[in-house]
Amino acid sequence: MRAALALIAFVVAGFLPCQAESPKACIGNVAVSKFQLVLEPAQGGPPLPLNAVNVVQAGQKLKYEPLHSSPELNRKAKIALLLVPAPEEPSKDLVVLEAKSAKAPAEWRVPLRASVAGVVFGPRGLDIKKVSSLVEKNRDLIPQLADYAQETATVEALVQKLSEYEQAPPGSRDLDAALQGFSAQYGLSLPKLDTTAPTGQQAALLLRAVLPPLSAYDPIASQRSALVQQSAGLAASVASLFFGSPVVLAAGGASLMENMRALMFPDTDLRSAFAMPLESKGMQLCTKHQPLKSRARPAFLWMLRIPDAVAPTVSLAQPARLPLGWKSTTKVECANLAQMRTLPRAREWKLISADHEASVPVTVEVGSQDDSLTIDLSRTKLPAGQYQLVAKWDWDPLKVGGTIVLHPFANFSSLKMAPDSADRLIEGSGPVEVQLTGADFEFVQKLTLSGAGRRKARATELPFTVPRSDVDGEQRNLQTEIDTTSLHAGSYWLTLAQTNGATHDVPITIHAPNPKIENIPLRANVGDTQQVIVLRGSGLERIEHMMTDGASLELAPVSPGSRDLTERKASIKLLPGAHQGERLSVSMLVAGMQSASQIPNAIEVVGPRPKMVSVKTSFPQEVGVALRDGEMPAGSGISVAIGTENIGPHPEVDLACLSPGDIIQKLALHPGERNGTAALDFAGEGVLFLSLFPRAVGQSGCLLTLTLFSEDTGASDPQLLGRIVRLPRIEKFILTDQRLGESLYAGTLTGQDLQMIEKTGWNGRTGYPVQGMPVPVYADPQEQTLKVELPWPSPAPHAPLFIWLRGENEARMTKARY
Repeated sequence: MRAALALIAFVVAGFLPCQAESPKACIGNVAVSKFQLVLEPAQGGPPLPLNAVNVVQAGQKLKYEPLHSSPELNRKAKIALLLVPAPEEPSKDLVVLEAKSAKAPAEWRVPLRASVAGVVFGPRGLDIKKVSSLVEKNRDLIPQLADYAQETATVEALVQKLSEYEQAPPGSRDLDAALQGFSAQYGLSLPKLDTTAPTGQQAALLLRAVLPPLSAYDPIASQRSALVQQSAGLAASVASLFFGSPVVLAAGGASLMENMRALMFPDTDLRSAFAMPLESKGMQLCTKHQPLKSRARPAFLWMLRIPDAVAPTVSLAQPARLPLGWKSTTKVECANLAQMRTLPRAREWKLISADHEASVPVTVEVGSQDDSLTIDLSRTKLPAGQYQLVAKWDWDPLKVGGTIVLHPFANFSSLKMAPDSADRLIEGSGPVEVQLTGADFEFVQKLTLSGAGRRKARATELPFTVPRSDVDGEQRNLQTEIDTTSLHAGSYWLTLAQTNGATHDVPITIHAPNPKIENIPLRANVGDTQQVIVLRGSGLERIEHMMTDGASLELAPVSPGSRDLTERKASIKLLPGAHQGERLSVSMLVAGMQSASQIPNAIEVVGPRPKMVSVKTSFPQEVGVALRDGEMPAGSGISVAIGTENIGPHPEVDLACLSPGDIIQKLALHPGERNGTAALDFAGEGVLFLSLFPRAVGQSGCLLTLTLFSEDTGASDPQLLGRIVRLPRIEKFILTDQRLGESLYAGTLTGQDLQMIEKTGWNGRTGYPVQGMPVPVYADPQEQTLKVELPWPSPAPHAPLFIWLRGENEARMTKARY
C-alpha cells in the first residue's frame, strides 16, 4: 500500500506543474502532459495542429513537441501514436507508430489515410508488444477505437462548451441556448436541465443523452466521489464522470482497454484521458485523479476522431449586404447536412475584394442552430465594395460562393417621406400606410413614433417592412403603418434605430382634417370675363391655391390668424374653350400638404348670368322733405321697374343692404308674391315691377341693393337702388309773435320724427337751433310738436322752411310754408 501511495504521489506530483501553469485547462481533473501535436503536408507547408486537420493522408508528417520543462518529465517517459485507417484506405490494418521519448521533439511519417488518431502517453515508459495477431484483431479493435474517439471528442466539446458558459460574465449567456447550439452541431437531443438540482445529477443527465450506452447506468451511484457530488461546476462534473474508469468501462471502454493492453501494451495500467486546449498553444492531456496499480506502468490514452472530410461546397443563400464595422449574420447553403456540420472546421477566414487588392482576415462563426455565418467586422477596416469570403480547409482554399457587398450604415441625410404618405396623415383618419424613401434601410432595427417634445415618454414602436430592390440589392423603401385614430393634429417624430445603435429622427406632421367645400358644384357663367364665386364649408383658410384646366382661379386672401373659415371668395375666369354644360375638376393645394387634392366636377359651366339692362325708381310726391340724389325715403313706398335678360322662367329678386350691419331683414320675392311691405310682378316680357317700403329691408343709411337670381345660372351683379333715408314728416308749421331775441320769434312744427331736426332756417346757409325736444300730442302719441326759432320777417312771402338733420352739414328744403 505504501508503494502504491508513493507511486500515486510521484505521478501526480509530476503532473502538478502543468496544472499550475494553466489552472483552468484540466477542469475537475489532473494534468498529465502538455504538448503540441501538429501535421505537415507532404508537399511542404505550415504545420497545423492535428485536432484542426480534416484529412490525414499518407506521406504527411506528424510532429510532437513537449511543452514541459525537462525536469518535469521522467527520463523514461514515452509517447506512441495509433492510426486507424479511413474506410476507403486500401490497407485496413491498425498502425502503431514507434514509441519515442516524450522529453524531446519527435516526428513520424504517416503511412496511410487515417480516420482516428490516438496518443498513448507513458510517464514511466511504454512497452509495445509486437505480435502478429495484432492485424488479426483489427476487426474488433478498430471499431472500438473509432467509437471511443467519437465519444471522447463529443464529451470534450461538451465540457468545453460548459466551461465557456461558466466563465462568461453572469447573465451574459443562457445555459439552455448553449446546450441547444451544441445539440444542433452534434446532432444530439440534450434535455432541459433543472439548474436547482445537484451538479452531479445534471452531469449524469447530460452524459446519458450524449452516450446512449449509459442509459441504464447510474454514474453517480457507481462513483461516490466527493469530487463528483460536490463539484464546483457542471463542466468539471461532466469531465470527472466521463473520464473516470467506471463510466468509460460502462460506455464500452472495458473491452477496448483490455484488447489494447493484451495486444500492444502489456503490463500497463491503461487509463482514459482527454485533451483541453491551452490558452497560448498546444493542448493539455488530462485524466481522472484516481489510484494507480502498483505493479503496472501507468499509461494514458487520448483518441482523436479525424473528420476525413473533403472541403464542403458552401455558398451564400443570396447575395449578402453587410454593414462595415459591425457583426452580421448571413444565410449559407451546403450540399448536404453533413457538410454543414463540418463547416466550423474551416479556418483562417478572409474577405477578398473583387479586384483582389484587399485581403483582410475576419472572424467568422458558423451558426450552431441554423445554416448561417456570423461575420465580425467590428475590428476590421475595409472599404465599401464587393468581396468574396474565403477560408482554409487544411492547406487548401475554401471559397464561399456568392458575393458579399460591404457598405456603411446609412446617415439618412436625404431621407424623406413619400408625399402621398405625408398627405394621408390626417387627424382621425385611421390606419395610414406610410413609405419612407431616400436611404438604404436594410440595417434599420427599430422604428418608433413619438410626440415632439415628449419623445421618451410617448414613444410607440411601429412594425415595418423593408422590401429588397431587384436592381442593386439596396433596400431604399421602408413601409410602416401609423394609426391616426387617436392622434391629434401637430408635430411628431419618427425615430429610426439601426443595428449599430445610431438613431435618426424624421419630423412628421399629423394634419388637421382637410378643408371641405360644401357648395359643390360651384357655378361659372359663360359670357363673363371674370366673376366672383363664394366657397362655403369649413377650414377654407387652409386652401393655398386652386387650379383647373378650363379656367383661372384666384382665391381672396385671408386675414392672418384666421381659423375655421366657413366662407371665402374667389375670382374665376373661364378660358375660351369652356362651354355650357361642362364640369371642371379642381386641384386644391392645402397648407402643409405636398400634393394637391383632386375635387372632381367641382365647377359647373352654366349659361349667362341674369342681367339688369335698366332700373327705374319712382317715389311718392307727398314727401315733405327734399331728397338728394340716390336717396329714397324709408317710410314711403317706392316703385322699381327692372328691365332684365337671362332670368329664365322662375326668377327671384333679392333685396339687401350693402353693409350687413344695416339690414333689418333680407327680402326674396318671386313674380306674383306679395307681403305687407313688398310685391313683385311681371310687367311685360323681361320686365319686372317691384313695389317696396325700404324701411322693411334696412335702417336709415342702408345702401339698398337689388340682385336677380336664376336657379339655373346664379345671381346677377347687385344693383344699387339708393340710400335709405329716414326723414321727418312736417304736417303743420306756424310762426308766433313771441319774441325770443332780436329779430327772432318762436315757431312750432307739428308732425312725426321731429327729433331728427337739429336746426331750422329760411335758407340753406343759416340755421337756428331748435328749442328743446319734441313733445308728443296728447290725442295722438305718434304726433309731435317741436319749438323752433326763426328771424322775422321771412325773406319772401310763403318762403319755404329749411331744416338740418342731426349728423348732416347741409340743409334740406321742405314743403312747409308760412
